[in-house]
Amino acid sequence: MTWTTDALFRETNDRIAQRKAEGAKIVEMEQAGCIAVAQFRGFDYGALIYDGDDVSQEEWSNRGWRSREGIRYDLVMLCKKLVEII
Repeated sequence: MTWTTDALFRETNDRIAQRKAEGAKIVEMEQAGCIAVAQFRGFDYGALIYDGDDVSQEEWSNRGWRSREGIRYDLVMLCKKLVEII
């Protein structure tokens, strides 16, 4: 399960604990706006989310984000193929 939020710093300790208890594994901010537009305009929307960093522990981990260009490129190409199929 993904928790999507629409504003920076809404990830308070209480909300994080609540969302984890609900089963959320990730939080992201980009999709909230996209989902709102899709709902307002009345079209179906879906997203593939690639996890770039980890803030679930006391210390932030960038998980090698800047060294994974190949993975990000492959994800873009996968999305392109999915759009062609759909």
